[in-house]
Amino acid sequence: MDVEFFRYQFEDGYYGVITKTGFKIGVRHIQMMYMLASAISMGFIRGSMGVAVLAVIDPTRRDDTYIKIHNWDGKIQGSVLSSFFFGYALMVLPSELFLRRFGGKLQTTVILLINGALCVAMPTIINKGGWVAACNAMLFMGMAHACFHTVNRSLFEQWMPPNERKIFSCLIYGGVQIGIITAFPVSGLLSSAPLGWELVYYSLAMLALSMAIISGTLTASSPGDHQAVGDAEKEFIKSTLINYKKKEVNRPWREILKSMRFWAVAGAHASSNAIFVFFIVHTPSYLMTYGLSLENSAWYSMFPFIAMAVTYTVMSPFIDWVYTIRYIHYIFSAGFYRKLINGLGAFGIVMGLTVLPNFPREWSCAALLVVTAILALLGFQFCGFLSTYKDMSENYCGTLMTISCTASSAVGAAVPFVAGLILGDDMSRVEGWRVIMLSLASLHMLSAVVYTTCASHERQPWDHINHHDKHRLGHYNGVIEHHQVPMEEYGHVNLGLQRHEIDTAL
Repeated sequence: MDVEFFRYQFEDGYYGVITKTGFKIGVRHIQMMYMLASAISMGFIRGSMGVAVLAVIDPTRRDDTYIKIHNWDGKIQGSVLSSFFFGYALMVLPSELFLRRFGGKLQTTVILLINGALCVAMPTIINKGGWVAACNAMLFMGMAHACFHTVNRSLFEQWMPPNERKIFSCLIYGGVQIGIITAFPVSGLLSSAPLGWELVYYSLAMLALSMAIISGTLTASSPGDHQAVGDAEKEFIKSTLINYKKKEVNRPWREILKSMRFWAVAGAHASSNAIFVFFIVHTPSYLMTYGLSLENSAWYSMFPFIAMAVTYTVMSPFIDWVYTIRYIHYIFSAGFYRKLINGLGAFGIVMGLTVLPNFPREWSCAALLVVTAILALLGFQFCGFLSTYKDMSENYCGTLMTISCTASSAVGAAVPFVAGLILGDDMSRVEGWRVIMLSLASLHMLSAVVYTTCASHERQPWDHINHHDKHRLGHYNGVIEHHQVPMEEYGHVNLGLQRHEIDTAL
């Protein structure tokens, strides 16, 4: 979940060539704008969960006559929040294996309808069914969220020429992060209205159901199904896709799951996701321990996630560019370079988590700055260890990311539940927050040590297309024309290669 806004960069291998064509505005770009709006809506729902649960138990409105305030302790809050993330973890791998081949307009509409229906029913579910019913609703909501990425990838493969996929994938999957960021202040503002937490859920329902109607009526699964797409654009999309196809591969599941190198990277991913989940659901509640109101703490909670997104967006290409400088690769090997980036980020995160719970309750600004720095360093750390998947495998890096997301989502799902058990009845107890943050710091430090000692940046022996063609690593290309780019010529840009030599050869 923590890497969903740039998970599009990790895809299994393709055959063929990428046709270089001029950029022309068409109906497919309107389709992308609808997909962006849907992504923002899903991110908005995800980012509002922590604030909505806090509003359900808002102690300042105990005597309110407009809405019912519930007496949920930390254990119940953790159970409700963890249910969403457990649902997400359950569906990451099945959706990638089975739903992708059927993904399209109908699936997107159903996902939005499920979220909208559950949100509009949530006030009744909580008031009548209690926290157990709320856990079940959140579980189904999380399962629907896990399918959203897979369905979007299927739509991309149908609609977008290969040379346009990167920019629009970045835009649309960045929409999830935009939704999370905007959800904090908006949900905090809505929670202060007379209808309080119920208004938060009704607003989420209106947003999701509106996007479901738009998706069902104005979009299509492919250009051939869209009445507004002209013949010229259909032929243009078809011509760019005909020589660019996904490899028919038999994934080496056993070899991957037995690989210690892979699990070293997955462990780093799991600890990072645990920190991400902790802050996405508990940043508002932690800031409230400094005397801030729910509305103000929700407003301030968006800044750490802005910092994380901006840091990754800026630093990822910069870090790759630094390694292309001549002679840099003589100083640092690719493996050492990745591990150096990861180690610097992990060290800063561990230091931040260690000092944060020791601040006096009057230091709210300092606490916010440290939380912002921790999330920014998390974005910086993503530039290190996650790229190891591309170094390990060109043909299966998407599969590696899917397995890693499943494992890391399961670890992240346990965080709200464990945090609730530690905090108990008193959410403002400093000792409880200290135990949680020191535990996260210890987990993160351990994963960084394991990654540094066990991770490998070499192509793995199982990175072959099939068992009868093990010598073929990388992409295969047939005859190409002058306006096409051979993928084997560029291939997978691995930091382990001497990039200036590649550039010279080209």
